[in-house]
Amino acid sequence: MEFDPAMLADEGSKVLVQEMTRTGWELVKGGFARVFGRGEADEATLAELEASREEVLEEDEELTESVRGMWKVRLRQRLKNDPEAVAELRALLDEIAPEPEGRGNITNIHHGDVRDQAILIQAGNIEGGVHRHTYQGDHVDMRGAKAGGDVIGTQYNDGNRRRKS
Repeated sequence: MEFDPAMLADEGSKVLVQEMTRTGWELVKGGFARVFGRGEADEATLAELEASREEVLEEDEELTESVRGMWKVRLRQRLKNDPEAVAELRALLDEIAPEPEGRGNITNIHHGDVRDQAILIQAGNIEGGVHRHTYQGDHVDMRGAKAGGDVIGTQYNDGNRRRKS
């Protein structure tokens, strides 16, 4: 299957920068270093990737975008100069961030406060409106909570969790 090197470089740079903030970084770093090192992870590339990660961890949006842009250009040049690298990068991206089959897990992040009687709803489809009453299903009761940071919830699509009575 043919892949457009520019689009693949764009996707690769996005995944690379996203993974810099996650726990599996060491594996991802090695994978990208092998793409740049023609199958071998060289120390110079590993050091550059680690330096880029340090910049991304500073949580400066402009700096992060600059890092992504730099790796996008480098990936595009690598893919243009070595067609075999296209297959290597595609395989790496499929391993790191495979396309979901159907619906995968969804993570919602709420920035701000949840105070007093505020309601924070994370849902797929809501039919019939939202009514303020006591909810009896699986949930975390946040009434009266004051969040000192982001509120993060993950939806797991593992099938029907409702118990039949």
